[in-house]
Amino acid sequence: MLKLIPLLLLVCLLTLPACSSQKAGVHSPELPARHWLTELPGVPVERRHQLERAVKDLYDPHKSFRFEDAVYLAIQQSPMLVNSAVNLEIKRLALTDSVWRYLPEPRLILSVTNNLTRLNEDTRYVSGDYGRTKFDVGFRCDFPNPIGTYFGHQVQKGMANMAIATHRKAVGEAIYDIARMYLKLKSLRKILEAKKDVLPLGKELKTYWQQVELVEGKQGVQLNLADEHTRELELTVEKTQMESTMEKTRLKILAGVDAHHKMDVNVESADEILHGFDGHTLRWEDRWATSEDDLLLRGQIKLADFNIMVAWAQYMPQMSFEINKQPPAGQAQPSGGEEDLFLHFTFDFPLIDWGHRYRGVQTARMEKAQAFHEMARKRTEYSNKWLQAEQAVALAENKLKIAKTRFTTAELQYKEAKIAFQEGTEEMPVVTNLHEQMANAKIALIEAELNYNLAHLDWMYLANVLQERFLGLPQKNIL
Repeated sequence: MLKLIPLLLLVCLLTLPACSSQKAGVHSPELPARHWLTELPGVPVERRHQLERAVKDLYDPHKSFRFEDAVYLAIQQSPMLVNSAVNLEIKRLALTDSVWRYLPEPRLILSVTNNLTRLNEDTRYVSGDYGRTKFDVGFRCDFPNPIGTYFGHQVQKGMANMAIATHRKAVGEAIYDIARMYLKLKSLRKILEAKKDVLPLGKELKTYWQQVELVEGKQGVQLNLADEHTRELELTVEKTQMESTMEKTRLKILAGVDAHHKMDVNVESADEILHGFDGHTLRWEDRWATSEDDLLLRGQIKLADFNIMVAWAQYMPQMSFEINKQPPAGQAQPSGGEEDLFLHFTFDFPLIDWGHRYRGVQTARMEKAQAFHEMARKRTEYSNKWLQAEQAVALAENKLKIAKTRFTTAELQYKEAKIAFQEGTEEMPVVTNLHEQMANAKIALIEAELNYNLAHLDWMYLANVLQERFLGLPQKNIL
């Protein structure tokens, strides 16, 4: 039994890390219990009252989530925003750490000394404490490089502000995704209603062919075709319902809600997303200046300037002072009496570094040039995307006009056939077929309206107008 105890202890030690890792895999790390919109510097808070109003009953099980509510819910707990939020906290800690680096770091030096050999023990004029253990207490303090510390602090301040801009950009992408989902959910609801309106047509046509077969007294293929067509209409309705369910599931996942949780979505609030937006009244040059990309790229250029100065600061000498009992050259501690304390100031100048500092400066300069070229490339890319967004809206508008014309034509054909059927000059299968064609034209019109709205949404997101409604404009003076 005693032999088994060490074995059991070994097994316990091996399983403890496994248990902790398994627990860590189940429970994700928790963020600080505070809201980044209201507490982080450089972020506008003019919508704080709307946030508090939306968040107050955010977790009410009977709440119907409007578009704005879903956005605030995602800001509160979306898994998509965890990485940028954690990175923001890391940068803020690094900024705090850079402030404390202005102060010198004092050190306590405790040394214990004794002879390894005692070859002079019998020598004349040897002190009385020869061969005894000596305890020495001293102090040492390295002064920080003033230039490197200052510009290092500026670099960390810029990095923290850029982390704010990065988090704002991630929130903007989440807002854009939620807006697309709401527009799609509303269109799917309209399509589902249109398809459900067609379902009775299949049953009416089936009844019609049953009556025809009873009169003619023979079995035909039309009844079987009508039966199969009815089943096809039912399957299309189920397909649309499944698409709507999947879209709602994606919305739950984005908002950080359990996918199995019942979430009532108010799709009618999708009408407020594009309200008041007209991209033709905007200029891309003005909207580029309001984008997070412009802020981030300008921040990179400024950071490159600071990094150049940090590289130049490496030419500064290292300064330190020490307090100990070690005498300088030419002096010695007395063989008898009390030992003296000495203060040593040290200035360490670099003489030959084989080009390390020079190459560091050149690298920082090239990184600044790279940032300039990246900003020019991004600006040109933004102008091209603006032109493509404008063209996409024009194309979607043209397709919408075509869809409206086709629906009007199909509606007129159906009405004409219906009047002819009531007068007895047209058969029911023709009327049913035209009715179904009109319904399909209506579905095509709904899809064209969706594509038209999505094209406007892409333009709105590119112009930073969608994000501006919730986050305000980025502050250009934070860097």
